[in-house]
Amino acid sequence: MTDLLKLILYSGPSVLLILAAIFWGKKIIEYFFDETIEIKKIELNQQLEMHKNSLEQQSISFQHHLDTKLNEFNIRFSKLHQDRAEVIKQLYAKLVELHHSMLAFTSQVQLIIKDANKEEEERIQRVNNALNSFNTYFLPNRIFFSKELADKLDKLGKEYWDKGWNYAFLRSQFKEGGLPKEVAKEYRQKNIEISKAVERNLFELFVELESEFRKLLGVD
Repeated sequence: MTDLLKLILYSGPSVLLILAAIFWGKKIIEYFFDETIEIKKIELNQQLEMHKNSLEQQSISFQHHLDTKLNEFNIRFSKLHQDRAEVIKQLYAKLVELHHSMLAFTSQVQLIIKDANKEEEERIQRVNNALNSFNTYFLPNRIFFSKELADKLDKLGKEYWDKGWNYAFLRSQFKEGGLPKEVAKEYRQKNIEISKAVERNLFELFVELESEFRKLLGVD
């Protein structure tokens, strides 16, 4: 500090001017530096706010897009469920008729009202109609079911067809007569087995499918 005072005394006003210039120059530099920082802060805050608004707008737009897609999906799913429900309703009715017609056809006790032969032909025709109705309806609509369930329906339809065909064949051979006693006994026993299989095994498959249908409809 003493050296600075000596310098001022010996050098005079010129040193004072230089010192003043240095002091005020520093102050001016600090002022503009602070102002620049403040301006940059304001600009950054404005940019940040604009970015936030942009993100919010994009979020709203994206949410609207999701809501639209979800609504479209719900509409399509609702329509699919309605279509599937109608298919299940129709198919179940055809399965009920198929099972009952097969029970009537393969029953070991046949009630004769007037004409035994005619009534048996009617039972055969009823089974044929039920099988044809089931297969004709199911095949173009199997897309509404999972592969596993569709395979079960295929299996059940095939079981009904096999049992019906075998029963009809054995019965026709038995009715024609002329069979050796042992063969006739064998045929009769096979038809009894078919009748029991329809009553028990096929009924179990039928009940299993009924449960699957209930699950699909959401009523189980």
